[in-house]
Amino acid sequence: MKLIWTDPSIEDLRAVRDYIARDSDYYAADLVEQVVMSVERLRRFPKLGRVVPETQDENIRELVHQN
Repeated sequence: MKLIWTDPSIEDLRAVRDYIARDSDYYAADLVEQVVMSVERLRRFPKLGRVVPETQDENIRELVHQN
């Protein structure tokens, strides 16, 4: 299974990391690790998550992590 991170998703993850890092580098790094691990599960379970509504393409999925 091929997994592709889009540029906007990488930018969003960096922005969230930077925001959290203002208070705690530890929790910022921990969140990034959790998100990456969740996304990596898609390699084993490609139907995990929901189809992105805007695309209606079975192969494009999104995962919601925490709030």
